Amino acid sequence: MLFVGCDWSDKWLDFAALNEAGAVIAERRIVYTDSPDPVAEYLAFLAPLERRWRSAVTGIEDTGILFARALAAAGMAVVHVDPTRAARHRSALGIAKSDRADAQMLAAMVRTGVSRPVVDSSPDAQALRTLTHAHRAAVAARVEAAHSLRAALTRIWPAAAAAWPSRLGGLRNAQARAVLATAPGPRAASRLTRAQLSQLLQQAGRTRTVNAEAERLHLLFCRPVMLLDPQVEDAESVRIRDLVGVLDRAIDRAAALEKDMHAHYARQRHYPLTAQIPGIGPVLGAYLLAEIGDRPQERFGSGRSLAAYAGVAPLTWASGATIRVAFRRASSVRLRSTLHTAAFSLAMQSPGAQHYYYRRRAAGDAHATALRKVGRRLVLCLYRCMSAGLPYDDAIAFSYDPLQAGASALQRRSPLDPNEISHAQELLAEPGATVTGVAKVLDVSTQTIYRHVLGRPRAA
Repeated sequence: MLFVGCDWSDKWLDFAALNEAGAVIAERRIVYTDSPDPVAEYLAFLAPLERRWRSAVTGIEDTGILFARALAAAGMAVVHVDPTRAARHRSALGIAKSDRADAQMLAAMVRTGVSRPVVDSSPDAQALRTLTHAHRAAVAARVEAAHSLRAALTRIWPAAAAAWPSRLGGLRNAQARAVLATAPGPRAASRLTRAQLSQLLQQAGRTRTVNAEAERLHLLFCRPVMLLDPQVEDAESVRIRDLVGVLDRAIDRAAALEKDMHAHYARQRHYPLTAQIPGIGPVLGAYLLAEIGDRPQERFGSGRSLAAYAGVAPLTWASGATIRVAFRRASSVRLRSTLHTAAFSLAMQSPGAQHYYYRRRAAGDAHATALRKVGRRLVLCLYRCMSAGLPYDDAIAFSYDPLQAGASALQRRSPLDPNEISHAQELLAEPGATVTGVAKVLDVSTQTIYRHVLGRPRAA
């Protein structure tokens, strides 16, 4: 049997092959520019070494590079060697740092079992993982573009930065982008008529209360503001118009990727499982399946290992009479952040998760700690359901009987305190008052007024 170590760099790959006795029987360097297909050249290098060369095990420090992924797709065994452990191994043995020596050392570590097998998910799950990473990057770019636009507006026109409330999307709102693209400066905005504003709002997709919104914007844009020199304002306007275009492209890119991600997510084997979890929508569900994969039992071996990989398992340090429980930082950052958001959403929609969260808070846990514990419950339940093919059951996940008297029930806190509710009732009692006007005064949605002040749904 052959054991091969691969030391990679940006320009070439160094290989060292060892037999079962630990002797180096062959070495090779493959330069990317000299070989159009390094995998085919590597297989040709192994073929003369042993009759059963296809059973060779290749160890590499980064299994995410293209060569390692293509080699695994070709059916060859690829194992992961921890770079930190390899560096400590080199230091302990006093091996000089070189590409050739590193390849030999990696092959020796593979031969002695100091490596971890790589268990890949199915091609569908790998495709979903690629799309979710692209979607995360697109969302981050969208947020950055919105922040850049807000910062530019604050420099010359602070009123425009706050003209559209955040509960309606803020500057990401299509109406805000349409108006700013047409009038990116205070002087240009003050020259817009009500008819022009109404036309812009309709082109951006607004269908209700168009004239009222145009009147509000017209009054806002006609207010006296601090003005810069016209030439400077024109230059700043060009910058703002460019940033609006950047935000437009970022929003379109994120929306297109989200559509493709949803299509791949619906084809996953475990889609019915995550789709029925309370509070887990298509984006969070796709993120969870992408990071966990569709073969958790083969990849992690146990639910505790998956919880440690996700960063929701505590790290205990014990020495003598001293015991300290710390936050596990060595984990998957993407899965940890996804679980944090999923646990928060689950605690708002699941009676069992909400009761468990409040119980942990009452016991003295901080908000983030309580959410981590909710996330641990969720990830352990997901592992069990995915491994055994069971459907998700909220009562089993959080240990309660929904049919029992006094069982956990979902509690929804009102977004308005009693004083605000009384104030809203007084405003509604005034002649000519409307629900929309009161909602704007309190900076809440009209649905909140209907539900928590009037005590009835909007459709009633």
